[in-house]
Amino acid sequence: MKSKAFICVLFVATISSHLASSLWAVEAPKPRSRSEVEAVLAKAPKPPAMQKLRELNVVLVAFKKDHGANEHDYPLWQNRWAVLLGGEKAGQEKQVNLYGPAPKEQKQVLAGAPKVQVSTAYGWPGKKQFKKADLIAIFCYVQWDREKLAQAKQYLDRGGGIVIMHPAVIAPKEKDLDDQLAGLIGLAWDQKRTRWRHGQMDLKITAPDHPICLGLPRTISVLDEPYWPLIGDAGKVNVLVTSDETISKDSKETEPEPMFYTCEHGKGRVFSCIIGHYTWTFDDPYCRILLLRGMAWAASESPYRFDPLVLRGIELAK
Repeated sequence: MKSKAFICVLFVATISSHLASSLWAVEAPKPRSRSEVEAVLAKAPKPPAMQKLRELNVVLVAFKKDHGANEHDYPLWQNRWAVLLGGEKAGQEKQVNLYGPAPKEQKQVLAGAPKVQVSTAYGWPGKKQFKKADLIAIFCYVQWDREKLAQAKQYLDRGGGIVIMHPAVIAPKEKDLDDQLAGLIGLAWDQKRTRWRHGQMDLKITAPDHPICLGLPRTISVLDEPYWPLIGDAGKVNVLVTSDETISKDSKETEPEPMFYTCEHGKGRVFSCIIGHYTWTFDDPYCRILLLRGMAWAASESPYRFDPLVLRGIELAK
């Protein structure tokens, strides 16, 4: 029954998302200019030399698509980011951008990152993947239960890295499960209070000196979907980016809500990205900087290890 109830919630959310998209005729934001993005990347230290890199085993977790066009496309992200990170050997895709056709300039797009092995998982990693993984990135609703939480805790305790994206922060409605998820990953969806909206957001960098945020503009305008408020121990997370959101359904007053944050659990690290509703967000070079650096940081690597991937295969303005 609990599983059926969770599916009903997903169905309602899907229908609501479809209606919102059709009513508001959402259009992708215009591309950022190459010069402004290159200026940001130039402020960061150079990635480590290839001979100094360790072999990195990355697992990308996705599930079946459950929203409308250009929304929550977990399989597309999984297939194309497998190639972005792991190169042609990691998949069959011939482009790495998620929104629209591949740009004409395709130099080195399918080269991947050096010394990175990528595998994929449907819904949840297997035991062998947990054993080998240095980093597990999850972009989908997860059927979180006590067994999965225990597996993730054991993985983090030994020093693994986890990246949580968008709906992976949501726990099914089961007694204390959202609190347990928050205890593991820092912050989580609150079944009683957390809300969402689709629309324009001003992401505000609150930790400009953190390696993940280094060089980025203090405010980044995006079109996506925030979740707020989240539950968890604020003293255990390092909030990197916020968005000003209303304090209640009936109020216009706002306060900053976490959208990107890090935390540590045992010997392991967690990086969380609350946005990610639309496919174009994964092609936004500023969001790519945050995500790719967050992935490298969670894997206990130099945060700049994946910086060379930021501009690959995406459309940019002159």
